[in-house]
Amino acid sequence: MSDFSIPLIYVVDDDPDEHLLLRIVFARQFRQIRLKFLSSGNELFTRLTHELDGQLPDLILLDLHMPIHNGYEILQLLKNNKDWQSIPVAVRTAFAGSTSIHRCDTLGSDIVLDKGYSHQRLTNWIQNRLKNPVSQEG
Repeated sequence: MSDFSIPLIYVVDDDPDEHLLLRIVFARQFRQIRLKFLSSGNELFTRLTHELDGQLPDLILLDLHMPIHNGYEILQLLKNNKDWQSIPVAVRTAFAGSTSIHRCDTLGSDIVLDKGYSHQRLTNWIQNRLKNPVSQEG
């Protein structure tokens, strides 16, 4: 049985190395956050549509550049659906140029983070965004 008081984060990224890296970052920074790693927009929408976790995620970390459905398309679908539009979305990309950032902002992302330099910024943003993300300081 899941403890719904523990924040749930979906990581949507097609790169298994990013899954491993984020697993390490979260293990060091947070004691109690449930992470679900998804490799595509299709997996994300299956989980959301069928409520496979019994709740909506508290946050979605979304890779911008993926095959089939890219992050822009996924973000647009999320923000145009009344059941999902309130879920905060942090877009992560290796190419955080001003055009990408502006497009993500226009589509409704909460933040755009550069994958190469953003782990501390990501954890700070999550601490401020989620209600009770139990952080391990030091």
